[in-house]
Amino acid sequence: MMKRRDELLMKTLFLSSSGLNESTSDVFWKCIKKEPADTKVIYVPSAAVENDGAREGIALCAEGLMNMGIPFENILIYELSLLISADYERTYSGHVKNIPLPLRLMSVEELNQYDVIVFGGGDAARLLNEVRRTGFYDPLKQAIENGLVYLGISAGSMIAAGNFSNGLGYLTNQIIPHAEEGTPCGEVPSDKPIKTADGQVIVIQGDRKKIIC
Repeated sequence: MMKRRDELLMKTLFLSSSGLNESTSDVFWKCIKKEPADTKVIYVPSAAVENDGAREGIALCAEGLMNMGIPFENILIYELSLLISADYERTYSGHVKNIPLPLRLMSVEELNQYDVIVFGGGDAARLLNEVRRTGFYDPLKQAIENGLVYLGISAGSMIAAGNFSNGLGYLTNQIIPHAEEGTPCGEVPSDKPIKTADGQVIVIQGDRKKIIC
């Protein structure tokens, strides 16, 4: 199956507690409309760089993507802490013109060369601060509107929901990940916090929102 960006042209987000399982992966791939081996992914691990315990999650997330059939060479690891702040004027590096992609702010056009962007778990406040500090917020939002599929895991889900007043704002509800008992699957409750158990996913497609298991 092949898919082009203009076939989506709607925001599509998967907000999970611990990633996708077998049944929710089926829904995910129906949205991607590409074979896993042909899928290009941006993986943002910026929520998990605080300490070694958090960094362990980076390897787990990468393994999870590869277990889905996505080749590692198709995954761009985009660590926001390596980017300069949006309001910083370069001094001694000002002569460098061709900055490699992982070390600079990606444009909307560059983001939309990929199929999926994955924001992993860890410290949600830290993650959102990096998205804001680097100026990644605006191109990210535009790329999502253009059809870049967003997959959030734990902290990555929280920054897209109502947990922060300056978050991405795709859901007014707060998300409480890793709940022992999640909010029942089905329609998203109006403005109430959503508890997501591992295995549950909130799917947003255009204006439609639902919880799947």
